[in-house]
Amino acid sequence: MVKTATQIMNKRFPLSATVGIFAFFLLLHPAYGGQLVVNKGVIEKNTIWQGEVLITGDVEIAKNATLTIMPGTVVRFKKIEDFGPEKLSQDKLNHFPKAEIIVKGRLYAQGSLENKITFTSAEKSPHPGDWGAVNFLGSVQNVIEFCVFTYAHTAVHAHSAQVVVSYSTFHYNGVAIGQKNVKEVEHKSVLPMLYNRITENGGGILYGGGSSTTIAHNEINNNTFFGIYAKKGGLANIRFNNINQNGKGVIFYGVKDVNLRDNNIVDNTDYNISLLDGQPGDISVHHNWWGTTDQQKIKKLIRDKARDKSLGNVDFSNALQAPVSGAGLLW
Repeated sequence: MVKTATQIMNKRFPLSATVGIFAFFLLLHPAYGGQLVVNKGVIEKNTIWQGEVLITGDVEIAKNATLTIMPGTVVRFKKIEDFGPEKLSQDKLNHFPKAEIIVKGRLYAQGSLENKITFTSAEKSPHPGDWGAVNFLGSVQNVIEFCVFTYAHTAVHAHSAQVVVSYSTFHYNGVAIGQKNVKEVEHKSVLPMLYNRITENGGGILYGGGSSTTIAHNEINNNTFFGIYAKKGGLANIRFNNINQNGKGVIFYGVKDVNLRDNNIVDNTDYNISLLDGQPGDISVHHNWWGTTDQQKIKKLIRDKARDKSLGNVDFSNALQAPVSGAGLLW
């Protein structure tokens, strides 16, 4: 039996069954075939989406509202002009160029193993970056579970927000999941990423700006540039993941604290571990499986002080002698 994020958090968030969308600029109407068309605007009251949904511009969930997306729903985003008239904000630091769902209230998107929720492009010939993101801005108590994300700029991004992302699939996105803190928001970003399949994106997981996270039991592979990118991040617990066949497995830049152990980090194209310029501090990555017990072969796929004296040293001592059993997905 699959243990859901709701069970992990040991509570359900109270949701109203009342359906209402009220906004100054929001036009919502059914089209042929029962498709729900949601134009640029703000959701101000608790709302439910179900079936086929087409988004034609930025949609914001106001602070006191909850958007509930039912299992099996397909949400498609129309490709719009970069920061054009269908955008609600021109703030390029906290928003993405194309259409977004901007979550200032709460999003509850819980599909099921049999009926996943899909977020994707509405284009006939889709490409990564056709739509922006499900973009959490300072919101808390959000759930994304059993969802599929394709063709986004950054599929899920948390700006000083709190959201559990679990049992979901990310592919063909620019970046699958991003996370950072924003100075203007009082609380910090919390984004546990559990039991996800993150494959064939430009980048897998990017966390930074002092944010802390837990990344556990994910399949992170075949991403063009990186599996995980820690950029000036806070303390991260990265355990029981399969991180393989990415451009770079795990990248560190300006990082002080990380607990990276009990992972299978194997066969990444450039490096399994890469310190970028701006990472003068040492990094410890004990107790991982590197695909071999040969110290020289392990070292060959690590970029650190041995290759560039301005960088810190990667300590991979106590390396495992065999693959981590039970790493990756458990469903």
